[in-house]
Amino acid sequence: MLDIKFKLNPTHTSERDWMQPSSLKTLFWNCTYACNYKCGVCFSDAHKKRKNELTAQEILKFFSTMQGNGLKDVIVSGGEPFLRPDLLDVLCTFKKWGISARIASNGSLLNQNTIKTLKQNTSTKSFQISLDCLSPEKYKILHGCSAEHLPKVIENIKHIKQHGFHTTIAARLMPLTLPEIPALLDFAVEQNIDTVTVHMPMQTKRHNDTFDFHEDLFQKMTPVFDHYTTLKKKWLIEIYVPWAAFHPVVKTWEKKEKIVYSGCTAARDRLTINPSGEIGFCVCLDTPKLSLGNIRTHDIRDIFKNAPLCSAMKNPAAAGLCTDCEHVAQCGGGCRTNAYLAANNIMGQDTLCPLINQVSCKTK
Repeated sequence: MLDIKFKLNPTHTSERDWMQPSSLKTLFWNCTYACNYKCGVCFSDAHKKRKNELTAQEILKFFSTMQGNGLKDVIVSGGEPFLRPDLLDVLCTFKKWGISARIASNGSLLNQNTIKTLKQNTSTKSFQISLDCLSPEKYKILHGCSAEHLPKVIENIKHIKQHGFHTTIAARLMPLTLPEIPALLDFAVEQNIDTVTVHMPMQTKRHNDTFDFHEDLFQKMTPVFDHYTTLKKKWLIEIYVPWAAFHPVVKTWEKKEKIVYSGCTAARDRLTINPSGEIGFCVCLDTPKLSLGNIRTHDIRDIFKNAPLCSAMKNPAAAGLCTDCEHVAQCGGGCRTNAYLAANNIMGQDTLCPLINQVSCKTK
């Protein structure tokens, strides 16, 4: 996922050099395809639960094999994770095993009792709530729901923060949301929210009314950056885009604010499990033909270590990515999902990389 994180409170940045060798420390678990919203942009095409989704027993059997084997963190998303009736039980078990959880949710199904239970009985450490805007009418359009959901979601965000969770509000970068992001930054400052994350939507599943694939989204974000510089409280900007450090717009940002580059750790310290147990390298690319296996039948640790795509992510130059570019060890060969979207070739070029026109960036 390509993100720009506007961090307002001093908390943490990436814990390691994202291109350095690592064990499998983190898993994305998209726990269900069920969702009470029908967003126009959704990388998992969520709405209805599917028949072959993992049971709680299957999930706990799998994670029982991961405890003590280096797994530290599970990022729980969906669909809408709180449509899984067994989610709290699973998260409570994670705590017993010393596995922390981070939750990405639309926030509409939460209440104070659930938030309190998560704080007291689970190892959940953070929430990311998809907000997108503060306009009820735009919220209705973006999320495919009633505008009446927005006040409830805002109240739940306040409760999450009050209970001491690291709290992020998120927006997907679209023509409709771009003018709304400065107001989200102001809201975050007022409510002492820790981070405002802007997702650059990957055009994999539903991607209605997004910017054109080849548009320069950093250039589009310049008014947002300019607004960030005026905030009375801010810390730094963390960018999860592999080649961001070479982008001319971002280079101008560096002159005014502290920028931290975190690249992409897909298949470098993490993998993804979809609701049916399929193993993927990127949370945004839930595509059957790119499945690396299934936790019902495969050892995910072996996949992480030996699958050709995972090996290519860890050593892109050896896999033939950007062989004539001196920066490949720094950017990791760009975004594989972008490459797949550009030419249906997971090992092709990330044509959005700003270095493409400066060096030959050949692939074998």
